[in-house]
Order: sequence, then structure tokens, then C-alpha cells
Amino acid sequence: MPAQRKRQAVVHALFKQLDSISRQCGEQFPLYRLPRDRQWKLSRRGSWLGGFWAALWWRRAAFTELSEDLDQAVFWSRQLGAQLDEPSLNRSFVFWYGAALGGRLAQDEPARELALRAADALARDFRPDIGGWPLGPGMGGGDNGHATLNIDALAPTLALMHLQPDAHKRDMARSHLDLCLRTLRGADGAWASHARLDEHGQFQPGPAGDWARGQAWAMLGLAEAVGLYGGEYAAPAREACAYWLSRWGEAASRGTLVARNADPCAVAIASVALLRLWQCLPGMNDWRDLACQQIAALLSSEVQQGCFVGHYYRTGTEQEQLVESACATFFLVEALMTQDQVLAVQGGIAGW
Repeated sequence: MPAQRKRQAVVHALFKQLDSISRQCGEQFPLYRLPRDRQWKLSRRGSWLGGFWAALWWRRAAFTELSEDLDQAVFWSRQLGAQLDEPSLNRSFVFWYGAALGGRLAQDEPARELALRAADALARDFRPDIGGWPLGPGMGGGDNGHATLNIDALAPTLALMHLQPDAHKRDMARSHLDLCLRTLRGADGAWASHARLDEHGQFQPGPAGDWARGQAWAMLGLAEAVGLYGGEYAAPAREACAYWLSRWGEAASRGTLVARNADPCAVAIASVALLRLWQCLPGMNDWRDLACQQIAALLSSEVQQGCFVGHYYRTGTEQEQLVESACATFFLVEALMTQDQVLAVQGGIAGW
């Protein structure tokens, strides 16, 4: 099947690119690479992106079944331990993707234990007064992080808190989900990416539906919620998908969604969310097909050579630029692999 072979060739190319990136890294994590540069910006601790670098190696090791790839995954996952006490909810990104994924894909017990330690650390930071977790000042959250509710890490936070049968952690996760729904969910399925506590202790959300990646993070979080809790969260999930379709779906399926507030990384994340919701909910075939169209549109000649410059990222105090990142690459790999899983269930769909 030509389309499937093309997807598999892209996955091979994206995984192969890890070798050249790794040669630049030493023991530091790659943060991002500007299109005009050959050298990656490196970080000793990895910030919130470090988990995705480890996750790519876990995925590659499962894909190739090579011991040297597994060794790389184990090495990078262990390096993440320095982030355990970082005051940021974005630790969920780091330890769900960079550690818990290794526990699942490779049955690596130290990686699973690291993820469990991260869940314990996050549980200690839960704020009963607000019923959830603020973003926190670490990993770029800044001075306002203690008073900010952010949508980005919703999916990995829910997943990390459900890693073991701990009723207290699971109650925290559901409380945080409901806080996000009350605070960040706007009209007609649009989502705000953040909200700030005012002087009266009330959250004031930012504009809803303006930022494609924020909407995509919300869709991914809702897909996780539907998978964990079932139909109770189906309605907001469907609304969020419908808003994506109306606002960005046509441009994304044509491959023209590149603007400051709408990057290709958002398309990959949204596509993963759409496909996972199709796996959980009946009647999502239109959104499954949209995800397939969006993924196909991402596969430019550059991407087919293993380079996905798809992530608007803050590269300076007042500057965001489109860069290559481990986060964007991971979600493109995840989208391609999830699409193949979905089509395998369906026995293949003509054209995909």
C-alpha cells in the first residue's frame, strides 16, 4: 500500500535523524534547531522538552528492537531525574513521555519507578484551594507561574496520576481536569490556553480558541479523559474537535497552517487526539478521516528526509520562531504510528 509505505519511510527517516542530533549532544539535551542553523541549542537539564528526546529513543528502540537504541533510551531517561523537584506542572511532559513510556514499551522498571516518583512529587504540589495544579515558575513559567492555570500538560498529568491504582492521586487528576473544564473551556468548543488568578482569587481566562496548539493540547487532554473516564467527557471532546475543524481543519488538511498562532506541531498533536478519540467514541469517522488528511499534508519533502521544522518556540525574551524540536518530531511519529494502528483495525481504508 503506497501511502502506508510512505508513512513508514518517514518514520524511518525521523528516527535516523536522531543519530546526527545525538552526535552534537554529548550528555546535554537538544532543545531546538533553527532552520538556518546546523547546530542544535542544547540544555544540561532539558527543560520541558527533555522528556520528548528520551521518548523518541524509547519509540525508536521499540521500532528497531536494537539493544543500542534501548541503551540510548535508558541513558536519556535516567538523565531526567534532575527535573524531579522542578517547580512546574510541565514535569508531567518530562516523566510521562520520557519515563513512563519506557516502562510501557520496554518494561523498563527503573523508568517506571522514575515516573512513579514524579507522580509522588506532583501530588505534593497539588493545591486543594484551587482544586488543581498551577503551572509553577519552573521550566519557563516565570513569576506568574504560581497564579497560572495552563492547558498544555493536561494529558500527561492525567496519565501520570493514573500510573498506579492510587485513589488519592486519581481524585487529584479528575479535580484538575474539572478545574480546566470550568475555567478554560469557552463557547462552541473553543479553549483558552491559560488563566490567571486575580486579586479576588478567581481565575480569569485568556482568549479562547485563538491559539491552535492550545486547542490541540486541550483535545489531547480530553482524549485522555475519555479514555480514562468514559463518556462523561465525550461532549466537550466532540465540541473541541468540531471547533478545530471549523477554525483550522481545512488549512491543516491542505498543509497551509503555518502562522504564529497555528504551527504544524499543533496539527500533529490534534491528529493524535482525533485518532485516539476515534478509538474511544462511536461516530468519529469524519474526524478520523480529517486526521489522516492532516497527517498526509505534513509529509513535505523535507519531512520525508527526516527533518520536521514545525514548532513555534520562544527562542528569546520577545521572540518566537519556527524550529525543529523533539516535541514536534515525537508527535509527528506518534501521529504516523497511531494512524497505522487505526487503519489496521479498519483493515485499511482506500487511499490511506
